[in-house]
Amino acid sequence: MNYNLPHIIFEDEHLIILYKPSLYYVHPPENKYAKQQVGRNTCLHWLEDHYNLKPDPIHRLDFATEGLIIFGKTRPVTQKLNLMMRSREIQKYYEAIVRGWFPESYGKIELALETNQQGLIQDCVTVYSTKKKIELNTTINSSFKTSRYSWLDLDLQTGRWHQIRRHMNRVSHPVIGDTQHGDTRHNKYFREILNIEGLCLKANRIKMAHPIENKIIELHCPVSPKWEIIQKLFN
Repeated sequence: MNYNLPHIIFEDEHLIILYKPSLYYVHPPENKYAKQQVGRNTCLHWLEDHYNLKPDPIHRLDFATEGLIIFGKTRPVTQKLNLMMRSREIQKYYEAIVRGWFPESYGKIELALETNQQGLIQDCVTVYSTKKKIELNTTINSSFKTSRYSWLDLDLQTGRWHQIRRHMNRVSHPVIGDTQHGDTRHNKYFREILNIEGLCLKANRIKMAHPIENKIIELHCPVSPKWEIIQKLFN
C-alpha cells in the first residue's frame, strides 16, 4: 500500500470510507493559488480519476492529518449521513502524540474556541485518555533534563476547526509536528533526530450504523510508516 496516496478501506453501493494520507486535500482548497498548486491531488479527484466516482465528503480532515473519511455515493445517503453526523450517531476517534504527561490518564477538555476571524466563540469539548507515555533522556527545554510525551486517544464531542490541535495547545500539551499551534523545538527533535516527520495526529477509528443496511461499521486506520516508527518509540 502506498501511504502517500488515498486508499479505499470500505465501499458498497451506498458509501465509501477512504484512507486520506497526510499532506493530501479532501477537496480542492479555496485559496486560488493553492488550488492551482494542488491540481488534481485531492481525494475527490483521486476517486474520480481512478474509480470514476463523484461522492460527497461527509466531514473533513486537515491537510496535515491522515486518517479515515466518509463519502456518500448518492444524494439520499449523503443527506442521511449528514444527519447522522450532526446528531453524533457517527463516532470518530483520533490518536495524537503530544508533549508532556497529563496529570490524569482520562479527562475532558472544555474550552470554548474562536471559530472565525470575527472572534465568534463556540463551546468545544474534547475527551482524552492516555494510551501510552514515554520519557526520553533528552534535554530539549533547559528547564527539564528529560523530555516526556503522551500517546492519546481522543473523542471529539464537538467538531470545530483545528479543535484537537488548539485544545492541546491551550492546555500546554501541543501535538507534535503541529507547525501552527505546536512547539518548534520538540517538532524539530522528532523530525531531525527521531525521523518522525509531520503532524502526529490521525483519524484512527470510525464506528457507525450503516445508513441503509442493518449493520454496524467499525474500521481502523491502516498503520502508515510514520506510525510504525511511533509504535516502536513508545514500546
